[in-house]
Amino acid sequence: MNQDAAQNEKRDAGREKRIAEMMSSKELLARGKQRVYRGEHLTAISFGVGGFGAGLIQMNGMAERAIWQIFNNYSQATVPNSFFAVRAKAAGGEPVTRALQTSPAGPFEPVADLSFRGEYPFAWYDFEDADLPVAVGMEAFSPFVPMNTKDSAIPCAVFNLTAENTSERAVEVSFIAAQQNAVGFTGKGKIEGRQSTRYGGNRNRIVVADGAALLHMTADISKRRLGFGDMALLARAGSITADAAWADAKAFSGDGKLDGPDDAGPSPQKQTLDGALATAFTLEPGEKRTVTFVLAWYFPNARHSSQKGWRYSGNMYTNWWPDALAVARYVNANIERLTAETRLFHDTFYSSNLPRWLLDRISSQVAVLRSKTCFWAKDGFVGAWEGCCPDDGCCHGNCTHVWHYAQSHARLFPEIARSMRQQIYAAQHASGALPYRLSEGFGPAADGELGDVLGVYREYLCSADRKWLDGIWPKAQKAMNHAIATWDDDEDGVLAGAQHNTLDGSLGGSTSWIGTMYLAALEASARMAEIEGDAESAERYRRIRKSGAKKQNEALWNGEYYIQIRDPEPRNDYADGCSIDQVLGEWWANQVNVPTSYPDDRVRGALRSLLKYNFRTNFHGVPQKPRKFVDEDDAGMQMIHWPSGDRPEPTILYGDEAMTGFEYSAAAAMVQFGMLREGFMVTKAIYDRYDGRLRTGLTEKVTASWGYSGNPFGDDECGKFYARAMSNWSMLLACQGFVYDGPEGVIGFKPAWMPEVHASFFTTAEGWGLFSQKRVGRSPRHGRQLQRI
Repeated sequence: MNQDAAQNEKRDAGREKRIAEMMSSKELLARGKQRVYRGEHLTAISFGVGGFGAGLIQMNGMAERAIWQIFNNYSQATVPNSFFAVRAKAAGGEPVTRALQTSPAGPFEPVADLSFRGEYPFAWYDFEDADLPVAVGMEAFSPFVPMNTKDSAIPCAVFNLTAENTSERAVEVSFIAAQQNAVGFTGKGKIEGRQSTRYGGNRNRIVVADGAALLHMTADISKRRLGFGDMALLARAGSITADAAWADAKAFSGDGKLDGPDDAGPSPQKQTLDGALATAFTLEPGEKRTVTFVLAWYFPNARHSSQKGWRYSGNMYTNWWPDALAVARYVNANIERLTAETRLFHDTFYSSNLPRWLLDRISSQVAVLRSKTCFWAKDGFVGAWEGCCPDDGCCHGNCTHVWHYAQSHARLFPEIARSMRQQIYAAQHASGALPYRLSEGFGPAADGELGDVLGVYREYLCSADRKWLDGIWPKAQKAMNHAIATWDDDEDGVLAGAQHNTLDGSLGGSTSWIGTMYLAALEASARMAEIEGDAESAERYRRIRKSGAKKQNEALWNGEYYIQIRDPEPRNDYADGCSIDQVLGEWWANQVNVPTSYPDDRVRGALRSLLKYNFRTNFHGVPQKPRKFVDEDDAGMQMIHWPSGDRPEPTILYGDEAMTGFEYSAAAAMVQFGMLREGFMVTKAIYDRYDGRLRTGLTEKVTASWGYSGNPFGDDECGKFYARAMSNWSMLLACQGFVYDGPEGVIGFKPAWMPEVHASFFTTAEGWGLFSQKRVGRSPRHGRQLQRI
């Protein structure tokens, strides 16, 4: 054995040992406790509050509202003089005032320290300062209710500030919410104090109504300007004082009250105003009180994208409310219901007995839906980038070969998924082809087109009846027939020719990756054809699928995993490489409850090969190219590995990278095929590398991770808050063995996770809840428990 071979054998042995240790970790399957982020694990936190398609404010690990993206902007804008503070005075003591963040704010000193807990859609900060005579915490969220798109798209953020008197003396407490009037600002350029080239003519007005005080912020500017709009800060409960032109903190520091004008402005050119609301109350020993502040915004003049054929304007929320004042009043009138329903979603989701870390990971990427990755135009168009660049969206056009991986949106908001499906079919070519981007000049991507056929069937299953399918089926059938004619003209179930795909190239020939997607799409199409009374087409699709399942399995299996049989013409191929997506169609089949196509034992063998060849317990000495997403000390699964070293030229792009959206689907496939511990280990590796600790030294390219990573609430790929990461919802479906057919009224579960005593969150066409089962005595050996609903 030569020296290189010996080193490789030693390295592989070490990796196998570390994998075994990771798989046997007690944390992997334990219920665990709520995660508390402290110290260096706060350095990458960026938690967004805001509605779907309504903009957001990103809160960091210092409790700052650090990034403002409410102005229809993608830029990382800051708005000064916008913070919360507390004043507390124990009986017989001196008042103590602190900014509720670990950085100074205005004249206020910061709190000494804090801890953070985040379970989407809630963020909790617990502030620590020995000089404060009360314990102070903050809860931040925006209303989020599955199936309720309007209330989940409100342009607002809710902040609940709580003080608890843990002393033996009464304490006077005041909370202040300071807010700069940022109307006119577009997110571009920098604000210095109260000055910006976009400011001027700003006005603040205090409004008292319905048990609340509101600071209404406007500006005397043209309704056509991009910065036109308004903002509203609302305070509920307690003795509320206000200042429409707050500029001096001394009064608040002195007695905890504000004494300013109810109207202020207009401000001079290039200047604006700050305003503030404060609440004051007394806490007896042991008493606790919570005060609610709401920030609402309304900036109607949105321009979404400059791409030809994919240009949209306005925001959906403008169809429901005329201004921010109306938004604030709606939230105020419905705050108990909105809070209760949002909390019910969270509490139901976390009532599962799945490991807490896994619940965190699944729920955390729902944040992508309410990031700037998505917009919702005034005409109802649901716009979807792939991710976010620093000053724009990343990769436009509702990209089919990325978004077909995402599952969260389709399960939580089926209405949104159906809209997105209708949009892509509205752009269908005469041939039946679906463009992989909704923009001029784009043809089909094989995986994207097949994913959109499967997506139609998923959206049908997540509907209450067949009416929607009746309308879209002719187009979906046309897309399926186009795929057959283009890549399988002899109808033997084996693909050939150039197949553009999500790795930004065109491979050729037969692969189990796109091949299994083809087989799953054929079965889904057969089922839809039967529903629509077209038995002849159903028979045709199944005939092709049967042939393809046999021929693909025979030709592509190399004894360990599935490979590619290349066309004679070299393309962006991977040949004998072990691909992370090699059984992606089998994963999809389980999402929509159609039969898988390959033998189960071979699928499990292919998945075991991913652990053997592609999974890295660390990336020291492992090239990541062309982009580096994983820190050397972290674990992850690379896209493709060539065990024999027989790497084709030209090779497929991104084969050496590690990206979470692909990892989640591979992990879920492992769970689906009885490899639960293995699937959990792959997912836990992602959880551990998005643990709030800032990683640097990654690819700085704006269409990558911008040089850093670690935020638990938005995975990186081609930009921040990357859509493919929402494939992680499939982990929940796999763990519960979910079966659902809304139009037929069928629901069922066959849990892979703790089937003897199982509990997990689920959604249907029009509702959601908690499924639990406890097996008593003998249980059925085969099949799922099905019920008509």
